Amino acid sequence: MKAARLYEPGKPLQIEEITEPIIKGSGAIVRVLSSHVPPFTKQVLSGELGYAFPPLPFTPCESVIGLVEAVGDDVIGIKVGQIVFCDPHIYSPRHFGAEPDGILIAWTGLATGSHKMQSLWKDGGFAQKALWPAECLTPLPDAESMKPEQLALLNYLTVSYGGLLRGDLHAGQTLIVNGATGALGALAVVLALTMGVSKIVAVGRDKETLEKLVQLDTKRVKTVQMQGKFSDDSKRITEVADGADMVLDVLGGVTNPEPTIACINALRPGGTAVFVGGVQVDIPLPYSKIMVEELNIRGSFMYPKHVPGELYRMMVAGIIDLTAFQIHTFSLDKVNEAVAKAATLKGFEQCVLMP
Repeated sequence: MKAARLYEPGKPLQIEEITEPIIKGSGAIVRVLSSHVPPFTKQVLSGELGYAFPPLPFTPCESVIGLVEAVGDDVIGIKVGQIVFCDPHIYSPRHFGAEPDGILIAWTGLATGSHKMQSLWKDGGFAQKALWPAECLTPLPDAESMKPEQLALLNYLTVSYGGLLRGDLHAGQTLIVNGATGALGALAVVLALTMGVSKIVAVGRDKETLEKLVQLDTKRVKTVQMQGKFSDDSKRITEVADGADMVLDVLGGVTNPEPTIACINALRPGGTAVFVGGVQVDIPLPYSKIMVEELNIRGSFMYPKHVPGELYRMMVAGIIDLTAFQIHTFSLDKVNEAVAKAATLKGFEQCVLMP
């Protein structure tokens, strides 16, 4: 089969013929229908972000929509012929005193003890077929009614939704999405509208994308275009939000903490800020304000296991409307072009590999 292999960080992926994966216990082999290509894939593969790779060479990828072709003898609940969402996050049972060993399959280790897990589940879905742990598969019944490239957006929908759940978002509340013009942020706005939020303050720098976000719901979506002066930006966010219940921070790899602080300043007493993005600097949190106003600061990494299936059912039912999104698709032999294209995209554009 064909696969895209990384031999050296910073070098192009090489398309080559490799041996098909062999089924093993607790695993399943899927024929890859689509793989989401996140905007920061180029930074990951270049080594810029310092991710802990599995042993080189390997086949990268963050998540997969696949058709099950084989399952291990000990696998229950997953059947050959099913279309599934392949979640990349796996770790051993967290026994008391056990060393953390979580990984994102074919992406990065999450702890110093991740090496063994990475050797067990090394390769991802930038290939025609992939071996995946069965516990990370979510069956997608009747998925033939949807295009594989649309289903690939589950990769980011799940992360955004996980953050909204972590912040205990409810219908009728006010939400600030910091980084709303990015790939995660635009999807978060769509999800929040679906969840019945009464006001969404979309915060970002790209004017064109902010205008498109307003068109999703001109009554409920308000925008603040960041200008770069902290006092002015903070004041405008606070005025537009008028007491936010939650901040979902999905900023990418910025090195300026001020946009995050400006959004936290707009929270009402008892409000919650959830960090989901890739900010590359420590955030100087206002100790007294957090204490006196009883604010909540939470982290959200990935999502609960029920989330992919829940979102999928909402997609099939037409509750989640993704018609505003433009999906750029690439064949496997164009994987390097896909990685380059993904790095240029704005919030309403997504990049998907179709092996």
